[in-house]
Amino acid sequence: MNQGGKEYSFLDDARDGGDDGSRSIAINKLRALFDSTQPSFSTQRKDGSAKLSREFVKIGSCIAYGSVSVSITLFNKAIFSVYKFEFPAFLTLLQVSTTIVFMLFLGRMHVFRYCDERTPAFQLSVAKQVLPLAFFWMLYVQSGVIALRYLTVPMFGVMRRATTLLTAAGEYLAFGTITPAASMLSIVVMVTGAAMAGSTDLSFSAKGYAWVSVCVASTAAYLILIRMIGKNTGLNQHALLLYNNLLAFPMILAWFALATDEPRRVLSAPQLLDPRFLIFLFVSVSQAFLLNLCIFWCTTVNSPLATTIVGA
Repeated sequence: MNQGGKEYSFLDDARDGGDDGSRSIAINKLRALFDSTQPSFSTQRKDGSAKLSREFVKIGSCIAYGSVSVSITLFNKAIFSVYKFEFPAFLTLLQVSTTIVFMLFLGRMHVFRYCDERTPAFQLSVAKQVLPLAFFWMLYVQSGVIALRYLTVPMFGVMRRATTLLTAAGEYLAFGTITPAASMLSIVVMVTGAAMAGSTDLSFSAKGYAWVSVCVASTAAYLILIRMIGKNTGLNQHALLLYNNLLAFPMILAWFALATDEPRRVLSAPQLLDPRFLIFLFVSVSQAFLLNLCIFWCTTVNSPLATTIVGA
């Protein structure tokens, strides 16, 4: 969109009114907190205190991601198993929509900054680079939600540990990063344990294992691409996350509308009239935003492999 000959988009909302005195102290402090999590892809010499601070940020990102990952898994499982809400595509669509709304609101409130003078607007060329990330994210989320319908939470977590091996291989192919021998041995032990657990699963579900396999592969690809595309585009983690969700939304909407029969059944679901279920649903879709944020934060300040191990 043009306004007075100047290109404009939703990304510019985060820049408008920066010095007009309208922002409150609380907003400035909150934005400073989020800005402190922004990683720099360039290597810079830092003093001892700065290095210590960065280590705390790395540990904090792992704790945050691990906590939200466990929590949203439990809430999603409760939605499907306890309340028998058999609409995974609809749930995913709600989660993506909520994430977009939250991010646009935080941008409007100047908490998140999505652009600077070098990237003044939403750019089609950047969107094309981010598109593979959005595709694998959509695949990872949708396959994970469907797998939870067929597998128990412990078995789902065990099988996802195979993601670590694929991520280690992906880091080597994409970045030339060699995983230390001790770490690789630990990964092999984790994957072997997952295979043994799967072989003794009394509630074996072929569909569940098929979908969790898709989830494992797409998760590894997604985490590798976060780091790769972040470096190639120069976007900060918040801008990359917003691009990712905006591009994934039409994919998930198409899946919901064309590949499932959920649109004609979901509005008549009796669970939507249950206040307790609605609380669980609200917490789930809200945590999806936090999970997105924590995944990007943990991956960019640590590494894709570290994020995989925490999530496993």
